[in-house]
Amino acid sequence: MTRRAWTIAASLVGVAAVVAASLVLSHGATPDAMPSASATAPSATSTRTSSPRPSPSMTPTPSPTPSPSTSGLLRIPRDAKGNARVLVTGDSLAAGFFASTEAQGFSSLVTGALGRVTPTTVSRAHQTLSTVAGVTEVPPDLDLAVIELGTNDVGIPTPLADFEAQYGDLLGRIRTSSPDAALVCLGTWTADGAAYDETIARVCAANAGRYVSLAGLFALPELHGPDGRDTFAGPGDDFHPNDAGHRAIADAVLAVLAR
Repeated sequence: MTRRAWTIAASLVGVAAVVAASLVLSHGATPDAMPSASATAPSATSTRTSSPRPSPSMTPTPSPTPSPSTSGLLRIPRDAKGNARVLVTGDSLAAGFFASTEAQGFSSLVTGALGRVTPTTVSRAHQTLSTVAGVTEVPPDLDLAVIELGTNDVGIPTPLADFEAQYGDLLGRIRTSSPDAALVCLGTWTADGAAYDETIARVCAANAGRYVSLAGLFALPELHGPDGRDTFAGPGDDFHPNDAGHRAIADAVLAVLAR
């Protein structure tokens, strides 16, 4: 064999040896050398965050029971003959200022719509709660009391703490002498009486009465004036209610009464 043939044969033997070694190394690799799927793939259970579920309340809060002062119509007790004793106490509005006639004032309109009643009206024009309450002798065994006070206290102004104490005292006297009477408390006839109205509403509710706001009626210009009109109490002004205003106040009172 020539030198060239030996050289080619030796080269072929070397290539075969390299291939054989590669095959041995490839087949000899163990599975542990392969990357594990569990080691690289994120676990569904380890990365998922469940949303918190609110726990049920152990002590559910019941819905408040409506009080007699905020729901239903007020029933007016009557005697065996169907008669009711009614008290209306207030300032110039309760006196009928400035309706054209006294009969057109809200006090007269309310008592006139209730059928058989024995009315008592205690009113003092331009006076505050303390003055009117001081001269109000509460009749015993009332069936209905309508309180219209506070407007003049806004103008003074009466300190709210004093007003609350005086208002509570008047309503307490009514409740003591007439525990079953229907009680209606009117708000102030002014645009500036919100704090007093809140006090009236709160004290009235505490005495099982019904608060009736006048703020919405006062805001209507057609329920006032005109200034200088003829009335039973002298020339009217632009502040006090006119006939339509007194009618609207009476309707607001009657709207909360079962007749």
